[in-house]
Amino acid sequence: MNDKWGLPVARFSGNVHPHTFEIGEVQAKRAEAWLKEAGAIHTSIMAGKPDSVSAGQHQAGTCRMGNDPKASVVNRNCQIHDVDNVFVIDSSVHVTNGGFNPALTIMAIAYMASEALVHNWKGTGFRS
Repeated sequence: MNDKWGLPVARFSGNVHPHTFEIGEVQAKRAEAWLKEAGAIHTSIMAGKPDSVSAGQHQAGTCRMGNDPKASVVNRNCQIHDVDNVFVIDSSVHVTNGGFNPALTIMAIAYMASEALVHNWKGTGFRS
């Protein structure tokens, strides 16, 4: 596939696993229940299955998080195994993002990992 100047461009293709939509529906119902419990009067669940894959995927999984240095890059605090002062705090520590925007998960991991980073910076030896 070429652009209007005849230069090659990337073409995205693929599909979304049906279970991703099942999980999304369950989570949407949970979120709606939480909102109603918090006092929401009107809620709306947006459902739908895209016909194709967009170019907006969130890449992840390049620095796996885990306890075993032989099978992962960072520990549970996003600290590189065997390197005391290097942290990886982004979506690369996810094995997968699932089917939906991971922004809140990335922020939660960054918040958690920043505590370990500060402890390490202050020399308190925070490691898991």
